[in-house]
Amino acid sequence: MLKNELKIAGTPVGGAAAPYVIAEIGSNFDKNLDKARKLIDVAAEAGANAVKFQLFRADFLYPNGGELHDIFKSIELDPEWVPILEKHARDQGLQFLASAFDLKSVDVLEAVNTPAHKVASSETTNLGFLHKLASTGKPVIISTGMCDMVDVEEAVNACLGTGNDQIVLLQCGAMYPLPNELVNLRVIQSLAQRFNCPVGFSDHTLGLTAAIAAVGLGATVFEKHYTLDKKGAGPDHFYALEPHELKAYVTGVREAHEALGSSEKRMLPKERELGRREGLYLARNMAAGETISAADIVIKRPAVGLRARYAAAVVGAKLTRAADKDLPLDWSVLTFGGAK
Repeated sequence: MLKNELKIAGTPVGGAAAPYVIAEIGSNFDKNLDKARKLIDVAAEAGANAVKFQLFRADFLYPNGGELHDIFKSIELDPEWVPILEKHARDQGLQFLASAFDLKSVDVLEAVNTPAHKVASSETTNLGFLHKLASTGKPVIISTGMCDMVDVEEAVNACLGTGNDQIVLLQCGAMYPLPNELVNLRVIQSLAQRFNCPVGFSDHTLGLTAAIAAVGLGATVFEKHYTLDKKGAGPDHFYALEPHELKAYVTGVREAHEALGSSEKRMLPKERELGRREGLYLARNMAAGETISAADIVIKRPAVGLRARYAAAVVGAKLTRAADKDLPLDWSVLTFGGAK
């Protein structure tokens, strides 16, 4: 059984908690340490909870070389930079995360005590690797692009097999950018119902619309790529958010979550004060212990106390204290059954 709510470095995730936003730097630092620091600063200014890099070794992913090896080699994060970037993120009030792609990279992240592990969609079916991540006892955030539900089941079971029940599942489509007609946000509800764990959205769309809709469907964790400049030369710049867009994104999902509010339908305090609804008021000054008759109440607006529908119910009640004419009646000043 997975936890429905958990914490990442003390920050609540899932349940009624505000959305946990991961600002995905990925490779968009262009192998430049100063640019990586600047991107961390941007995420802090935007109000994100965490920044995330990708930690891989091209020689491990593509040992036979070739074009893909060369591309990945050109965007590698130097493992020696990880402690530097982790400290800078911490100094900015952010949590430092990275998607590891091999066991040596996991060790690098453990050395800086990363608060959680993020699994890229490409590694979700690598069950031995998931077992290693889950064995750390830390929350594991799993993207589910390139997966069907059986793949997700196996990934969750691999984590549970270590005794780790702190799993977050992210609906994801592994296309860059992802067109709206392929986002399939209703999967968020399917994952939540099936696994009863925090569920979120790894968002590869170009805008904010899908993220706002995801909030309404119960997403509690969001991951979004960003950059300093969409025109950058790397492979992930063109579909990423620029700094002002990232700030709008974080604000948008947080405001959407706030707007969800309560499932209880009730009048708002201001509606009671100003709404065109009838309420019950005293028609005269009355002493404590007096019994209210029909002649002692008047119906008028606004309904700041009891609504007019309760007129018959209050007849025969006694006042618990002296009250002046035009007092809005509520249950706190009434007693029933002959008691004072």
